[in-house]
Amino acid sequence: MRYKGLRSRGAVKALALFAEIIAAVNLGAIGFARATTIDLDLGTPPHVTSKVTNSFDAMNGTALQGQTLSLDFTFSNGEFVRLFTITSTPFVALLKLQTDSPGMVDFLSGTGFLVDQHGNALQPPQQLGSAAGDNGLLAAGLFPLLPGDLSRPLDFFGIHFDLTLPVSLSVAITGEEFLLESDGNAPFGVGPGVPSDIVPDRGCTALFLAITLAALISTRAGVTSTR
Repeated sequence: MRYKGLRSRGAVKALALFAEIIAAVNLGAIGFARATTIDLDLGTPPHVTSKVTNSFDAMNGTALQGQTLSLDFTFSNGEFVRLFTITSTPFVALLKLQTDSPGMVDFLSGTGFLVDQHGNALQPPQQLGSAAGDNGLLAAGLFPLLPGDLSRPLDFFGIHFDLTLPVSLSVAITGEEFLLESDGNAPFGVGPGVPSDIVPDRGCTALFLAITLAALISTRAGVTSTR
């Protein structure tokens, strides 16, 4: 009887341990929540441009509760973006979120990176720049060329964001916009069918870079002063 009793208690412990393992696996699966995929239309290729804008509603109704959202931005119909040699270094992939707050809410934070045609990261995750407006507008931007670790020309087929929302009670997202933007004189391409590369005229590269960097620094300074 003693042996049987010990065996029963051992069986109970084994079942409890098994249940804990299953729970841990399930929690791990939850922690590795699938990314929300958002399809972006870059327009009919091929074309060379300095700005592409998309609006969508996949995040509408999401409350600002400090949660982290995993977002995969993909491009329709096998399209891709080609960053030329001429493309400005402050090229940005910018996500704008409109909320129903009448005033300013705290800033977004997170990381992002460009992905290749197989969904693999083309660089280590980069910290996102962020901004906030008085009308409840939030923005987070990826500047993939600023670290200087990517060689051009470069093709990317999507963008991944791990975005942490601020905490703001009773405030929710009501609209979303995503844009890709470069300096007007330093465009990018939407392929397939775009030129293999576009190289700036000699003597103009430093001027384009100085102008775009100055604009970026000015924008960041303005955001910092209003925060």
